Amino acid sequence: MKLPEIYNTEVFKKLNVRAKHQFAHSSGSFVIRSFVEDHVFYDADGREEAVISTIAYTKETDETRPVMFLWNGGPGSATSVLNLECFGPYQMKKTGDGISPANELVEDANCLLDICDLVFVDPVGVGFSRLLNSGSRSKYYSLDGDARSNAYAVLDWIKTHRRWNSPIYLLGESYGTVRVSRLLEEFGRNPLRGNKMMLGLKISGVILVGVALSLNEKGQIYDPKLDLLTSALPTMAAVNWYHNHDRLGLRAAEAEFVDSAWDFASKELAPALFRGDKCPDAEIKRISEKLGEITGMDAGYFVKTGLRLNSVEDFMTGVIAHSGERVDVYDGRVAQPLSKVYNVVGDGNIPLLLMNGALAEKLALDGSRLYYTGNINVNDGWDYSSSYDISHMECLKSAMDRMPDMKVLVASGRYDLCTLLGNTRYIFCHAGLPKQNLIMREYPGGHGVYSSNEGKRRFLADIRAMIE
Repeated sequence: MKLPEIYNTEVFKKLNVRAKHQFAHSSGSFVIRSFVEDHVFYDADGREEAVISTIAYTKETDETRPVMFLWNGGPGSATSVLNLECFGPYQMKKTGDGISPANELVEDANCLLDICDLVFVDPVGVGFSRLLNSGSRSKYYSLDGDARSNAYAVLDWIKTHRRWNSPIYLLGESYGTVRVSRLLEEFGRNPLRGNKMMLGLKISGVILVGVALSLNEKGQIYDPKLDLLTSALPTMAAVNWYHNHDRLGLRAAEAEFVDSAWDFASKELAPALFRGDKCPDAEIKRISEKLGEITGMDAGYFVKTGLRLNSVEDFMTGVIAHSGERVDVYDGRVAQPLSKVYNVVGDGNIPLLLMNGALAEKLALDGSRLYYTGNINVNDGWDYSSSYDISHMECLKSAMDRMPDMKVLVASGRYDLCTLLGNTRYIFCHAGLPKQNLIMREYPGGHGVYSSNEGKRRFLADIRAMIE
């Protein structure tokens, strides 16, 4: 299917906008500088063909201060959610437990700028970044092309700001975890594969949020050695506990309930699935009843499916069907009426308003270029194959092996029905990564682990501990 033409109301003019801000941090007041910059890529004839734009906040000009580069997923999702909900100095105001957003900016006095500078990187086609030559689409909208273009954007930022002596940290969320794993390969110095320029950029730490490292060319997001139910069971247990523990009289604490679900998956569910059609009906009935207790779904569903989960949507509509509601795929705490048409990204886009309105003003932008918080045109036709014979997880392992001081923080949200907790537990138990530098954490949050107040507090505390 041919994509519709994308309407353009802009004339490309390279962004290089700087501003100063007096910031009241909990550690004391200090000046921060913001930089909105384009990193332009040229074709063989010297014509501009694409641009990656970055939004950076720095505290000092110290060339040894840590710098963190951040990416979101999609692949057509911008870093606005990371900027406005967790890391940036100016964030989207929320009510309740980090769920309901408002079109208002507030200062985050506990952001990481006291210890680390922040660079939000938006790949080609999202944020302020642009594909300037449609004929070069395949060069940037692919697994390898995306990784390489983002790698060179990072190098361009480091070069421009003379930060060659700074400890470098990489953070990726969702598909951004794939981006970061592939960036590690691009930054490597292996003469046999990867970027043959052999850059050899040392990375001090990696933060992976909502891990998608099982993603394959078919778009399957969980490891093929697992079935969907096993991958999803810990998350299903957490969501069920959150909504139903009072009604069902669940005595265990949430974390204990989640761990018991994973234990049940490995010791009872997996052996039954291995037996397949030879599993006795009485055993299927017994396990189905236990699955009903763990998930809040009707036990008869699992009898009919032979201990399978046909789709995550079945759980989303089944776990609180008694209330006439469904839960959200990105944050299972959030519920909405079954009678309402489900929109996976919601009906309002407050980040769009803030990035182009209140935050743009603070960053001294003139509004000549629109900030896109998401662009599914990027996703359509994306090439998930790689010219390197190495998986995403193998990219991470290779980097940890060659950089023995590099720490890796794996951050999972217990209410995330998009990248599943059981899958993350499984793949990191079978990757052979150096255990001394691997930090596995689970938070009371959704796909963005910072979507609850407690999740955000604990997540940022773990990053501080990693950097300090």
